[in-house]
Amino acid sequence: MNSISRRLGGGLLLVLLLTVTLVGQGAVWVFDRALRDYLSSDLQREADALLAAVTSGPQGLYLDTGRVSPDYMRLYSGRYFIVEAGPHRWRSRSLWDQRLPMPLDSADHTLQPGPSGQQLLVRSEQFNKLGQSVEISVALDYQPLLEAFARARVWLWGLGGLAVLISLAVQQLLLRKALRPLRQARQELAEWQAGQRLQLSDQVPQELLPLVQEVNHLGAQLERIIQRARKGVGDLSHGLKTPLAVVERLLIKEVLDAGDREVLHQQIEQIRRQLERALQRARLAPERQLTRRFSAAEDLPWLCTSVQQAHGERVRIEHPDLQGETPWPFEREDMLELLGNLLDNACKWARSRVRLEWQVTEQGLLLSVEDDGPGISEADRQRVLQRGVRLDEAVTGHGLGLDIVGDLVEVYNGDLQLQKSPLGGLAVQVHLPFPHQP
Repeated sequence: MNSISRRLGGGLLLVLLLTVTLVGQGAVWVFDRALRDYLSSDLQREADALLAAVTSGPQGLYLDTGRVSPDYMRLYSGRYFIVEAGPHRWRSRSLWDQRLPMPLDSADHTLQPGPSGQQLLVRSEQFNKLGQSVEISVALDYQPLLEAFARARVWLWGLGGLAVLISLAVQQLLLRKALRPLRQARQELAEWQAGQRLQLSDQVPQELLPLVQEVNHLGAQLERIIQRARKGVGDLSHGLKTPLAVVERLLIKEVLDAGDREVLHQQIEQIRRQLERALQRARLAPERQLTRRFSAAEDLPWLCTSVQQAHGERVRIEHPDLQGETPWPFEREDMLELLGNLLDNACKWARSRVRLEWQVTEQGLLLSVEDDGPGISEADRQRVLQRGVRLDEAVTGHGLGLDIVGDLVEVYNGDLQLQKSPLGGLAVQVHLPFPHQP
């Protein structure tokens, strides 16, 4: 199972093991080098002391053993020396019959094998005393320190291992505490799926807040879809009930007169309108993924030309300059449907001018479509938004234009207002907030 806790624990274990190994080995190595430097300086002082013990006698230079440290007199004591002055050579009693290895370089602190399996730190120096060359080599047993370093390394690794275990335990506790909001969100999702809640709690860490907001937005979106579906089915059944009853009553008659045929035709037309409206509402789906954004620079000229050709040369559609206009974050088909209905409705009532304006802000898109027609009184502005309502039956159409616009505005959580235009006619203003983004 791909577990975040296990992956983080494994990564931390690897990092801690590498850290403990490097720190343990590095600390011992650094201390070992520092101690060898210090003991080398001590051997230098021992060599100076031995040089002072070399004195002049009747037969030349000789070594005054009375001035030599007693450590050099005990067998294999760990301190050794060899002094050479011309033909004379003196060696410490502690060497017994062993030879003292000479280092290739006095500055090199490499250990040399000594008596009884010892590891010796050796230093050799050349001196001149009373005009005669004197070479002194001193050595110190480093084996006890190596054994102490080995014990210290074991302790360091043991303490490091204990620190690793404690760190892993603390990490798991912190991870459980940090992942607790995820478990809470999973429980709330199960409750949401069971219908026990409509939204997840937003009392979560900042890193999880965008996820919770997205889930809540999805839940609200699904709730709107369900409500729209229920409303659509209810509206369709209610709208078809009366026409179907009339058709059924008329079909019982054996002979239909002209009036009955007209009534039958009207009811069938009403049924067709209801079905057309239901299909239209089903197509309005901003909830689906955006397949192509609406580009004002590319789509508006074609749309305005198509609408203007449908109404002839009597109407002129005006709009701002389209150069540099960026695509709008709305689906192309929905915007064509919305703008097409607004422009078509304005051209039906306009005398000669229709003006389209828009403004893109951080809050969303603000559209305005105005005409120089007769306009609508304030009392009729709300009534005209109702389905199929036409204030003038002489104008062709089913009265669905503004109603379809209202449906689109509703599903986009927008706002639709009817006002008086400075041109003298109607001004339809639509505000669409931008689609939700994380």
